[in-house]
Amino acid sequence: MNNHQESTFHPLGNFLSPALSLLGQGLRKLPSGQKLNFANHPYLCKGLN
Repeated sequence: MNNHQESTFHPLGNFLSPALSLLGQGLRKLPSGQKLNFANHPYLCKGLN
């Protein structure tokens, strides 16, 4: 069971790491006003709550 889980989630981690770093770079390029609007987006708030 453990080996199966590792083989399932390991490729997912390899995909998410570069995707998250690209997302972080994109957010850093935005002006601070847009960054605040993005952080206050209603859908994100629903996801966090």
